[in-house]
Amino acid sequence: MTYDQWTRKYKPIKNPLVEAPYDGTMFETFGPEFEFVKVTDPAKIWTLVDADGKLYVVDGFHICNRVGYFVTEVAYAGDAIEIRAR
Repeated sequence: MTYDQWTRKYKPIKNPLVEAPYDGTMFETFGPEFEFVKVTDPAKIWTLVDADGKLYVVDGFHICNRVGYFVTEVAYAGDAIEIRAR
């Protein structure tokens, strides 16, 4: 699945707290943005991670190698998903 296919299918929401990267949809890993993510339905949380200098969006709430988070309108269900971020 490409990043664009992922955005069409899962519909990441705009960050209501600040202007953010990724068309306004990324949430930071600290402060009020992180607090917003922590109280979100876990099935709608995705983590932007750095793996050997490449960015990936992976399903779920992760701490290791995190760059930021996404919250989607559509919940994740099924097998693990890893998308190369743009």
